[in-house]
Amino acid sequence: MVWGMALPGRFGEFFPDGDYVGWDEALAQYFDNQMPAEQKALFDRPTHQSYARHVAEKFTSEPGLKRLGFPPFGPIAAHETPKAFEAEKKYASLGSLIKLTDRILAVDGLLKDIIERLEPGVHHFSPIEIVMPKKVVYPKQYFVMAIGNYLDSFAPEQSDPDSWTHQLHEYCSIDEGKLSGLALSRQAFGRAQLWREHRITSELVCFSDQLMSEITSAGLRLPKHYKLKGI
Repeated sequence: MVWGMALPGRFGEFFPDGDYVGWDEALAQYFDNQMPAEQKALFDRPTHQSYARHVAEKFTSEPGLKRLGFPPFGPIAAHETPKAFEAEKKYASLGSLIKLTDRILAVDGLLKDIIERLEPGVHHFSPIEIVMPKKVVYPKQYFVMAIGNYLDSFAPEQSDPDSWTHQLHEYCSIDEGKLSGLALSRQAFGRAQLWREHRITSELVCFSDQLMSEITSAGLRLPKHYKLKGI
């Protein structure tokens, strides 16, 4: 069995409204004062804005992928991780997996530990502080997460036709309400625990049955998710 989750689209406990604190400034400072000239030359438009965009996309893009005008996505450096996120309103509770600005995912410590135990060394995690209004720090530790698995298990011929649509460059978009109609090849995803698909937009996150079972047993809360077709 395999599970799929679309990133939440409405603000709430799985998608707090807010923005990062000091991240843009830190990236601009690095670009202007510390980045070697040969790294800047890899950008068609070498500005700190281009660099900041590239860094944000590292968290939602396949390592090694190259976009026109930008260098390939490499490892996320320590100085490239956001350190704090300030919410616009107070949230009494947040999910164990949340979406932040720029579609970046964050997980609480319990979910991070489960993922790292089942799939050690595959995904990137870095601590981030969640701050509510009046500088009140949310009492649970969160970690920004960049998924390291990108697979090609999507089986369009076996999927319900109305569960996906074509986009440019052979990528597919998904309809969250019809997510359960997607089919994935068991042979292709194998023993992977957490991944994204090459041919589906990064709005989709996939979970193995084992990972989902442990999440459920631990009582952790995820955004809405669905059983997909394992073929």
